[in-house]
Amino acid sequence: MTLWARKKGVPLPAHPRNWKGTAGEWLGDAAAFFRKKGVPEAEANAEFIMAAVLETGRNDVRLGASHPLSEKQGFHFWELVQERGQRVPLGYVLGSQGFMGLDIAVTRDVLVPRPETEELAAAARDLLQAGRPDPTVLEIGTGTGCVAIALAKALPGATVYATELSPAALALALRNAEAHGVSRRIRFLKEDLFKPAARGAGWADLVVSNPPYIPSAEIDRLEPEVRKEPRLALDGGKDGLDAIRAIAADAPRHIRKGGWLVLEIGSEQGAAVRGLLEGAGGAAVEVRRDLQGLDRIAVARF
Repeated sequence: MTLWARKKGVPLPAHPRNWKGTAGEWLGDAAAFFRKKGVPEAEANAEFIMAAVLETGRNDVRLGASHPLSEKQGFHFWELVQERGQRVPLGYVLGSQGFMGLDIAVTRDVLVPRPETEELAAAARDLLQAGRPDPTVLEIGTGTGCVAIALAKALPGATVYATELSPAALALALRNAEAHGVSRRIRFLKEDLFKPAARGAGWADLVVSNPPYIPSAEIDRLEPEVRKEPRLALDGGKDGLDAIRAIAADAPRHIRKGGWLVLEIGSEQGAAVRGLLEGAGGAAVEVRRDLQGLDRIAVARF
C-alpha cells in the first residue's frame, strides 16, 4: 500500500503554493516550515518525505528538483510535512526506518530504530562472526525486531531468540522478520527479560539488548519526538539502570562459558554499567563510545 493510499480521505491541509510547484520548490517550503517548528535537520527531513511520496531515493529527489509535482503528490507531501511539523518522529510519519541496510516497518508501538542501535547490532555481529558458525543468540526487548533480524541476516547459521513484553511490538517484529525472510530462524517470545527463553544454564553464545535506560525524571525533558515513543521502552527507573541491573544479574546464568553480553547504555552510564558487569562476573568489560564520543555500548565476556 502506498503512503497516498494510506492517507487518502484526510482533509486537504492548507498550503500557500496552492498545490503547484516543482519538487525543489516544495522542498524549500517544507524546510522553511520545519525550521519554524524547530524540527532538526530540516532539509534532510523534507528530502526523506519527498522520496517516500515519489517512491524513489533521496539522490533522485535532488536530481529531479525541477520536476513539477502533481496535485495528489503535493497534497500527500504537505500532509506528511505537517505531521512531521508536530514533532512526530520521522519513522512514524513514513511508517518505516532504515537499519543496517534493511527497511524496517515502524509503528507507534515501538521505538524508532536509531544509529546508536546499529552500533549495538554491529558489535554483536562482529563478536558472533569471530566465534562458532552456529551460535545461539538472545535479544531482550526486541521492539521492531531490527537487531534480531540484522543478526539473523548476517549469520545464516545462527538461531535467534527474541523476547518482548508488548504484544503489538511482538506482532510487528514477526511481520518484519517475515518481510526479510528470517522468521523461521527467530523465535519471538512474549515475556520480559529471560523467563520464556530459559533453557537451563549456559545455553546462549551471546545476549544482546537495548534496554530502557533513561532515568524516569529525565523523560519529560527530552526532545518532543522521543516523548512520543513508548515510555515503557524508555523508562529505566530512578537512575536509568533498573533493566540493566536485572540483565547483569541474570545473564551469567544463561550465557555459555566464553560467551558475551552486549548492551546499549546511556551516555553517562559507562562507569556504573562497568561496575555492574564486573560485579556479575564479567571479564574484559569494555565501554565503547558512539560516533558522538559518548558512552553507548557495553560489552562483557562471561
